[in-house]
Amino acid sequence: MKGVDKKLQCFALFLIVVFCVRYIPIDTRAGVSYFKFVVALFCPFVFIVFSPKISKAFLLIVVYALFVLFASMMHPQTLRWSTIVYNLSYWLMFLTFYNLIYERQVFDADFFIRFLKGFIIAYFVLLVIQQVAIVAGVKYLPVINLTQFLDRGIGANSFSGEPSVSARVLVVLFLALVRMFELKYERGLFFRDIYREAKWPTIGFLWCMLTMGSGTAFVALGILSLYFVRRQYAFVMIPLLIIFYSIIPYVDFVPLQRAYNAFNAFLTLDVDVIMRTDGSAAARLMPLVNTITSLDLTDWETWFGHGVDHALSDGLFSSKVMIGGIGDYGLLSFIVMQILVYTCAIRHFFSLETLFWVFIFNMTLGNVPFQWGCLMIFTAVRYFQEQNERGVLIMDKDENKGVNEKFYLSR
Repeated sequence: MKGVDKKLQCFALFLIVVFCVRYIPIDTRAGVSYFKFVVALFCPFVFIVFSPKISKAFLLIVVYALFVLFASMMHPQTLRWSTIVYNLSYWLMFLTFYNLIYERQVFDADFFIRFLKGFIIAYFVLLVIQQVAIVAGVKYLPVINLTQFLDRGIGANSFSGEPSVSARVLVVLFLALVRMFELKYERGLFFRDIYREAKWPTIGFLWCMLTMGSGTAFVALGILSLYFVRRQYAFVMIPLLIIFYSIIPYVDFVPLQRAYNAFNAFLTLDVDVIMRTDGSAAARLMPLVNTITSLDLTDWETWFGHGVDHALSDGLFSSKVMIGGIGDYGLLSFIVMQILVYTCAIRHFFSLETLFWVFIFNMTLGNVPFQWGCLMIFTAVRYFQEQNERGVLIMDKDENKGVNEKFYLSR
């Protein structure tokens, strides 16, 4: 790729892979991955040396950091600088990645498509290796990232710490691949288009989502399936969805049942019901429920935060745990976070990306590496979408574009 620094290109790819993968022998199952922390701390040096430009990401991150520091220092009794440094290191990592993509332009479209395909296949191949090991009676083999037995048939975690994380990373990778093919075809896609362009990544993606033993995977697939609902068929699909929803209780498949039960529990907006239904799902659903039901907009500290670890001061399942670090750093910091996501990563508010951001990621960028890995993927896709809108995108276009069908949620 002419004019591109290959070392910076490899470093940008390295960041995506590092933050989308949890290789347990290196990262461990502990809450903090020191390897990822060291990588994040190295990023400001890359930023200063290779892309020291003040971008919109830079300005938003500075504002967010000021809110975090203000909330933390206003509550010195809980202030822990290690937590602050860890949090802000990820934001600086993202800034470095953003500038490499937008300022140094280290990716081209066809190169990024090849990367997405390869990454999906890598997740697929490792999952199959783990599943073969499980069938053979092997429940612990760290070299293939198999360090715990989930007791979900052949369900396994692939390149993440648990299947639900793998599901979220994979659905973002696949949606990113679909968005890139949209740019190539210059229209919304049919399933046959995707299958023709990426046969094995598509097979691998569906295999992973259906067999890894994750309820989150079925929620993600449900959202992704909306891509193929065209406007003229929307009213036909609604009765079909109701019928499908009605027969789920009679389907003897544990991951699907878990997703179904967790969804029903969420609709109650009752945290006790959610906890009794599925403790694992509760950890992901309760922050959103608490934000909907317990956010007090008349409280000054709601806007400016209660300080470090306030949300966890009463435990993981307390009413203080809210999305986006609102309890710790305040609603204003959360608003800045959303502005960054929608000006740097997600191109369109009314999109599948928004549904994933709300229901799969809880609108949150915390100290959780895979969230940042997925954000970087969205950012790269947005970069190519903006190039296409400006008419400067260079990629191999499809000669037979077909009918420009309009899709219900494809844009």
